[in-house]
Amino acid sequence: MRSSLAARMFAYFVIVIVISSSIVGFVLYVQSSKEVDKQTNELLTQIVDNAMNHTDMYLKKYDRATLSMLTSTNVKEFLNTDKNNFVSYFLAIRPIKEKVIQPLFINNPEISMVYLIGYNGLSIYDHNTDVIDFNQSVFQDKLDVLKKMTNNDGKLTIMDWSFLDGKLAVTRKISDRQTSKVFKGIVGIELNIEELTTLWKGIRLGETGYFYIVNDNGKIVYHPKAEMIGKQLNEGLLTKLKENQNRIFTYTDGIERVHFNQRSNYSGWTLVASMPLNELKAPVKNIRKTTLITCAFALVLALILAYRFGRSIVQPIKKLESGMRRTEKGDWTHVAISGRTDEMDRLIVSYNMMVSRLQELMEQVYAEELKNKEYQLKRQAAEFQALQLQINPHFLYNTLETIVCYAVVQDSQEIKEIVRSLSYMLRYSIRADLEEITVANELKHVLQFMTIMDYRLGHPFELEVLIPPELLLKKMVRLTLQPLVENIFKHAFPEGIESYHRIRIDAYTENEDFVVTVTDNGCGITPDTLKELRTKLMKQHLHSPFPERKEREGGIGLVNVHSRIQIVFGENYGLSITNNEGEPGTKITLRMPDKTGDIGFSP
Repeated sequence: MRSSLAARMFAYFVIVIVISSSIVGFVLYVQSSKEVDKQTNELLTQIVDNAMNHTDMYLKKYDRATLSMLTSTNVKEFLNTDKNNFVSYFLAIRPIKEKVIQPLFINNPEISMVYLIGYNGLSIYDHNTDVIDFNQSVFQDKLDVLKKMTNNDGKLTIMDWSFLDGKLAVTRKISDRQTSKVFKGIVGIELNIEELTTLWKGIRLGETGYFYIVNDNGKIVYHPKAEMIGKQLNEGLLTKLKENQNRIFTYTDGIERVHFNQRSNYSGWTLVASMPLNELKAPVKNIRKTTLITCAFALVLALILAYRFGRSIVQPIKKLESGMRRTEKGDWTHVAISGRTDEMDRLIVSYNMMVSRLQELMEQVYAEELKNKEYQLKRQAAEFQALQLQINPHFLYNTLETIVCYAVVQDSQEIKEIVRSLSYMLRYSIRADLEEITVANELKHVLQFMTIMDYRLGHPFELEVLIPPELLLKKMVRLTLQPLVENIFKHAFPEGIESYHRIRIDAYTENEDFVVTVTDNGCGITPDTLKELRTKLMKQHLHSPFPERKEREGGIGLVNVHSRIQIVFGENYGLSITNNEGEPGTKITLRMPDKTGDIGFSP
């Protein structure tokens, strides 16, 4: 089953478009997903970092507040007071409250209570809000617990319980000397947790994302849901937090959520940002959906354009094919052009001109043979050839020979010479078995061309052939000289051919090379055009022997001659172009290997 050109072209277009669209879509989706994940990671890291820095800075304020108590003389005397000396104890309470505790309340209104518990069995406390009084002995009851839970290095400790409900407690061990590590008491501050939560309420993590804080024991210090504060975090989640410090991980507790956490070395708290996985992946899903829709739309549009493009190419070819089939059957059919003036239209125009000329030629042959029955057999042979070899160069050659016969009969010397020369040139051109030819044969081809040109010009134009006789049997590439001479007639004499115009062909050997030059005294080549021609010759190499279409439309062309020499003799040989030094005109040089042979040719 034969597949049509249109179907193959459309299939190729589909394959190319699908592959390219898939690659672009896949790369775009993967790269976009990576960028979204990267930005999400950076966002969560920045949120947690900022929250941790603000929290540490806020807590350090109370670190500085407790340091003021360490330098107080009244506090030092209180720590060294004998618990049985009630007079000294009661005398110490007032100045400590007025000079130490009250300034803390004034500077930090969020502090609810400040207490000082000595290891000597004495304690002092004061509060900044309406607090139900409780027995002061509770401080001594909790002294052992406070000693155990408060850091032994004298640094601030954040407790996970407080004497007042709903308060955040910080404690510190103190001594009667600032540099001493022999502690004699504990100072504690309890503050409203609501004041601290104002640092975190501005954090937004999507619609259902949230930010929370837990201490090392897994107790929730802060949570957007007030009822969660003070509760114990899920043991499995707490373990994952400790195992994945500074990393994003997922944890499923009802729904799959993404967590990112960092632990503050100062406070010992772990700050956690949590978002649902499906909400986090929503941008990626949107990118994937958008990419698929865009690719699908682009694919449909590209397929429509591919179909129209393929059809615009195939339709003229089908019309040309149909015309050829009808011509094969003897119906000299002209193919209608589309009117786009592109390459296909030019091909159709050339085909129509060829059909018209063949038709005219056949009509002339038929008319002449009908006049003379002597040529009936030849007419039938010509008709048979026309049916069998409609567009065959050999058929054209045979037809030209027939015209020569008629010219002889009609005693038309001019027609005979023109057609005989054209016939020779045609047969010489279509020979595919002789790439290397002698210089003599190539010059004979040039002379046949000049015979035609003399009739076209209306007067003789003599070539100067200065090739020594001993070089006439040197080998060169067939169809190289005549295109150069034709090119000179086309471009070197734009104002018309005058009597002083000349074309000179010369040859010589140089080292192991055989060199042929064709020189004219015409208008020469402009520098820009010369540069362009040299660039084309440099780009042309052995494995790309076919010149651009622009060259082929003007004839065999200089690039084609250059390519033919390289095909036969190799890339070290070819054609070069220069302007004549000190005089008008152009010089074209053909360089080939120095070979001599007995190649023959019969027209």
